[in-house]
Amino acid sequence: MPTTLQIIRLVVNDAYKADPTLFDKLREGAAKTGVLHQRYGFEVENPDQLLWMLQTIDFNQGVEPKDTVWPAAEYGDFSEALARITLDEQKVYLPFEDLPREIVVAPVTSISIFILKEGVKVEEFAKLLDPFRANFISKVPGHHASAWSVDSTNDRKIFLFAGWDSVEAHTQLSATPEVAKHRSAASALLDDAQPPKSLHVKFNS
Repeated sequence: MPTTLQIIRLVVNDAYKADPTLFDKLREGAAKTGVLHQRYGFEVENPDQLLWMLQTIDFNQGVEPKDTVWPAAEYGDFSEALARITLDEQKVYLPFEDLPREIVVAPVTSISIFILKEGVKVEEFAKLLDPFRANFISKVPGHHASAWSVDSTNDRKIFLFAGWDSVEAHTQLSATPEVAKHRSAASALLDDAQPPKSLHVKFNS
């Protein structure tokens, strides 16, 4: 089912570390806006970086996370509350044709980011990525499911989400000849100045 995620990436500060319930209040407030599907977790590689994933339940009526109204009377200003617990923040909206639940409930979720070269169409990259996912990645031991999306504000930026048994299950895949062959083919479409990167998150609900 088509859906849109809002991902907020936070570099948490000492205030968060001293009182994580400050973030709990933000999650509580978000739930009251209609954002009922939430997950959050720290990056395995960067334990000061928190990813907060928000999804509404009413997309068939055209409601997306950016359309929700924050209950400021009860929880104060959202931006100010967020600023109290973070040194830096980044937000992105990702529309998915389908986002299998297995991706985010897996023990580990990998998020890989690809930047296309100027002039390259998303459809060109999809012709490489989709068969590779279907014919190889989906059959790898430890893999749960995968899905990809394009940044709603940057059509050169592609996010690939995948669920795994462990970080090792994903990193071992990266060392295979099949992945090396795929990387070689994809390199003609990707921005040389911004190589692909991956991070891993253990999401909580």
